[in-house]
Amino acid sequence: MHVIALTGGIGAGKSTAAEVFRSRGAVVLSLDDVAKRLLEPGSAVFDDVVSAFGEGILDARGRVDTKALARDAFSCPDRSARLNEIVHPAVLRSVSEMLEGLERRPDPPRLVVIEIPLLVESPEFQRLVGGIVTISAPEEQRVARAVASGRDEDDVRARMACQATDARREAIADVVFVNDGSIEKFREALGRYADEVIADAP
Repeated sequence: MHVIALTGGIGAGKSTAAEVFRSRGAVVLSLDDVAKRLLEPGSAVFDDVVSAFGEGILDARGRVDTKALARDAFSCPDRSARLNEIVHPAVLRSVSEMLEGLERRPDPPRLVVIEIPLLVESPEFQRLVGGIVTISAPEEQRVARAVASGRDEDDVRARMACQATDARREAIADVVFVNDGSIEKFREALGRYADEVIADAP
């Protein structure tokens, strides 16, 4: 079973890349989805996050409003780092257990892809993987894509300012795909790479 990390900034094309890998038979795990599950009321992570960021991040049902939390957390680097300190250790444990479960299957998947947007900021996750794929794209294209998907432009730019640059993501990558043109060519290149990795997987 070969495990790779998929990283990239907002609007780079990680979701498209994940779809391509999934279409090739890979199991795709999303750290964002794992984190959302860990933020359910009653969990230790929920309690610690509310203690650190206040009840203003809760919606009318008493659940974490992830958009409100993101606006607060990404308002400055220190607050973003604080959120990562709370959430990432629990996410790391959860994903490690998921990988162990996949490995114990009678017929484990040949390829597992873990979406890790903040891989540069959280290098401890690198020990889970045998390779890193970075998706890059020009900043203004990334902003335009994020806004087109319904995000607020000021929020998008604030998040980008708190996160690693594409250059830093590319520096830790084994493979870099630049998503700045034809989506068909982007998908084709990813598909070829996925097929090669699956073919070479133990």
